[in-house]
Amino acid sequence: MQQKKPKPDALSVEERALFRDSVAGARPLEQDKIPPVVRRSKQKRAPTGTAELSAQKLFFFSDEYEAITDTSGSLSYVQQGDDPMLAGRLRRGELEPQVVLDLHGMTANEAKTQLAGLLDYCQQQQFNCACVVHGKGLGILARKVPNWLVQHPNVRAFHTAPKSWGKHGALLLLLKINQSNEQQFRELQHR
Repeated sequence: MQQKKPKPDALSVEERALFRDSVAGARPLEQDKIPPVVRRSKQKRAPTGTAELSAQKLFFFSDEYEAITDTSGSLSYVQQGDDPMLAGRLRRGELEPQVVLDLHGMTANEAKTQLAGLLDYCQQQQFNCACVVHGKGLGILARKVPNWLVQHPNVRAFHTAPKSWGKHGALLLLLKINQSNEQQFRELQHR
């Protein structure tokens, strides 16, 4: 075992004396104007009310419900009572999405929350077409996303996206847009 050698003094006696002379009249500063910095807690707090809001948004999505079981080919869905040609229009790319949601790398719960947020955002912004990119990967989100979308009342139709939007790794959605009461009132006046 090797013994540690003592460190040679980096400063000579003259340099130490010079330093002492230069700081001879110095005194510590008093804290009188700047408040001390308060350390923040590392724990993140959940914003109030978001748990209720996310629970309302996720109300439509059940993991137990499986309407679509085969996700190997093109997926197509049109809400009952709606125009059956909507899926074809989506397939041909006649409707261009106004917003895109990329779910790559997310867990199923994160993806479900993001999807609910997308549908809510589209409602607020009055967007009627969206693209959800779920990717191929292991196929977990590819199976879950269509089953969640079938359950939501604002989803009119969806179809596997055209090649330009991701083909089998994405879905194009057509959504119902609920008009505000003011817009409905204006339409009734113009009739």
